[in-house]
Amino acid sequence: MSFSAENPWIREREATICIWKVDQNRGYISNMAPSLFCDFMSYSDRQISEYVKMMKDCGFTGIQVTDMCSAWRPSGSWETVHDRLRTLAACLHDNGMKFTVWCWAAEFTNHGWHDETVVYANAEEGKGAYDDPRVFAALDKYYDIYAELAPCADRVIAHFFDPGNIGDTPSILKFARLLFDKFRAKNPDIKIGIDTWGSPDNFPEELVRAGFDDIMLMELPFLPGWRSEGKRASFREGVKKLGCELGSWGWYTCEYETDQRPFMCVNNRVIADVYRQTREQGDSVMVPSYWSEMDSYHVLNFFSMYAAGQLLIDPERSPDEILKESALLVAGEAHADELLYVLELIRDARSGDTWKTYWWQEGEYILDVADHEGILRRSEKAIGMLEALIEDGGEYNTVHLPVTVNQMYRLILPHLYQIKQYARFAIDFKKLTEMKKIGTGKAELQKAVDALPYEIPEYNCVIGLWGQPEARDAYEKVRTFCKENDLDVPDRGAVKFLMKRRIYDHLTVLQRGKKKQLFADPCFYEAGYAYGFDQTKELVEELCREGVFERRESDGFVALTNWESFKFDFNI
Repeated sequence: MSFSAENPWIREREATICIWKVDQNRGYISNMAPSLFCDFMSYSDRQISEYVKMMKDCGFTGIQVTDMCSAWRPSGSWETVHDRLRTLAACLHDNGMKFTVWCWAAEFTNHGWHDETVVYANAEEGKGAYDDPRVFAALDKYYDIYAELAPCADRVIAHFFDPGNIGDTPSILKFARLLFDKFRAKNPDIKIGIDTWGSPDNFPEELVRAGFDDIMLMELPFLPGWRSEGKRASFREGVKKLGCELGSWGWYTCEYETDQRPFMCVNNRVIADVYRQTREQGDSVMVPSYWSEMDSYHVLNFFSMYAAGQLLIDPERSPDEILKESALLVAGEAHADELLYVLELIRDARSGDTWKTYWWQEGEYILDVADHEGILRRSEKAIGMLEALIEDGGEYNTVHLPVTVNQMYRLILPHLYQIKQYARFAIDFKKLTEMKKIGTGKAELQKAVDALPYEIPEYNCVIGLWGQPEARDAYEKVRTFCKENDLDVPDRGAVKFLMKRRIYDHLTVLQRGKKKQLFADPCFYEAGYAYGFDQTKELVEELCREGVFERRESDGFVALTNWESFKFDFNI
């Protein structure tokens, strides 16, 4: 089949803007270092206009925004967020593009947003959430807030099954009707959709049985579950049988979510790999009419978003040719080759060619399999090239950007330093493991461990709740090696200090606005996944010894010793 802009693979293509503030990650941790040039919610009207035009240049036909409480607190209020989103919607419509509101349909007090009136479960055991007046009042209030955007929106998408606060499907169906009725009361022409992240397999049928026969049902491109044999084809067969529209809610394909392990990615080959496999798994049954891809790092995600936009038009295009094209659009003919060299290094050091090399839980993760000696040599050359481009100061771009090209280059530069430093660590760590294999004594191993350059700076990059990826990986490798060989983990004060400070930040957010001291499970921070269960407990124990936390003897839960400092707080 021949694809073109007039005959694209996916008819409606949207970038999903994750509008969490980059210096208050998901409302749980604060960070003074990240550059606000990467923060959409800090953009001026002019920058928002340029961002919209940039996404149109990428090949997208619209933009989807994640309107949620985790975005409201860092910006001060939901009104502030909605004012910026109305500006965005106006820019989109001025450019012939569409505006979609994606909303958390059952999460209204968390992530720094404090509303003590919110209740999710029926007080009477065995009864549905919808039938409890307190639950209904809470969701009714926040659905009114969401619906404030209905007059300027073209589509609304609801997200019910994460984090799963409404546990019974009958209530979810009734609340879906409440939400969509509020939107359609203000905009009768608005389209509706529900993403099926975490939903039971029979949920689409339940929706249609409840009267949602004009809904768009959304699959996930490539997360676990959707790659199991026949899953995608079966889902699409069900959607086709129901007579619904099929959409795809992209998440992680272009980059990591900014709350977990964000860093600058160049995913042109990864995106092509995911799209190829997705087509093979289900396009013979039904082709999505709508597809969104996540944009969280904004400026530095441009090259992946450009690849996604172009491949959603024509998935058979060469991803390498598309990357060259994006470098030319930013750097102009005079400097496209230098920028391309930089981008190819970032791709080969951080993403690789396929989903399996890009995703950290797969067996071929790029940080484990990359040619680190080659990466080190290339990174030294790439840093010199990029520094020369910065010094040149020319603005040769023919693509719209919300920042100057020089600012973009200066934002890329620290990522090259992180790549270089991790490559140097990986080379030295490999030598350490070889020392172990030949029977080197414990004292010599400890000396070699102490000399490892595992501390990789965060610089002004966006940092997630799980830490800078290369720094986290290096520290975990060192820690595991030391545990296995009865060695002392080198204590680099800033590394542990940052981890402990973010655990403290998170508990502060949980405590805020509460009149009684809050005790939490010692692994409350990302359920232990960010730093590992054992290490999280060790860090919390240190905070207890230092007097920052106190432990409750009855169950081992911990609380802030200065909890009263945070009891006065409100958002609404």
